[in-house]
Amino acid sequence: MEIVSPLRVTDIRVASRDTSRVNVFLDGKFAFSLTLAQVVDLGIKVGRTYSEEEISKFRSASDFGKLYQRSLEYALLRPRSEKEMRDFLVRKKQKREIEQKRYDEFMARLDLDPEYREKVKEIRASVREKNQKARERDFTEDNRFEYVGRVSTGLPRKPGAAISEADISNVVSKLVSNGIVDDKNFARFFVENRNRIKGTSEKKLRLELRAKGISDEIVSEVLAADEFGEKIRDDREEIVKIIEKKRRRGYDDQKLTGYLLRQGFSYELIREML
Repeated sequence: MEIVSPLRVTDIRVASRDTSRVNVFLDGKFAFSLTLAQVVDLGIKVGRTYSEEEISKFRSASDFGKLYQRSLEYALLRPRSEKEMRDFLVRKKQKREIEQKRYDEFMARLDLDPEYREKVKEIRASVREKNQKARERDFTEDNRFEYVGRVSTGLPRKPGAAISEADISNVVSKLVSNGIVDDKNFARFFVENRNRIKGTSEKKLRLELRAKGISDEIVSEVLAADEFGEKIRDDREEIVKIIEKKRRRGYDDQKLTGYLLRQGFSYELIREML
């Protein structure tokens, strides 16, 4: 039975590309990166040794931390619903699966095709040479840094770790528990901003919110009143915006009626307002 020696943490350094993360080195070699909070929570310290099982746990935490960070960045661009976050992660999962398949095919061809292997070596050598020359031009004559761009090989690169359904659920749950993703806040944001100038009907807003995964209970609550008890939207005000805009474009009553019906307004309200 093979005895696996424990691995020692020899260094922990702040990552150069993302200063919110640190790189962990095992026996002098880079192993994985973690956030500072994860390092503290996992109790990782320089000089301590860890088993393969513990190292595997640290790597899983690293992969989850990276996925959560990307999800957090997406969530902070604007308010998101839980369904939007889940859909984002599912797309990321599917993309990573496609990248992994492409990478596996690339590696298999490298093993089986010597001619292709030599061609790849030439491509990589050429790109290294071009990028070295680019780095030499980064500093101008008066020593000012000027990034001139880099060349890519265009070859498949090893993708990030596979994303499981459990990963998706855990990320969404963490975002919800931290108050970053909140269906009610998203619904208020959506209602307050959706076609504010152009106008839209309550019926259309309800359908759009349901498509975003918002429950009927939250939809009804948000459309009834805002956080101050005032009604956010009123179909009579909204329909006026649309009628005024379409009149300027030459819409007659018949054409306007058909358009407004498709926008979700009731026939009675349309006839009254026209």
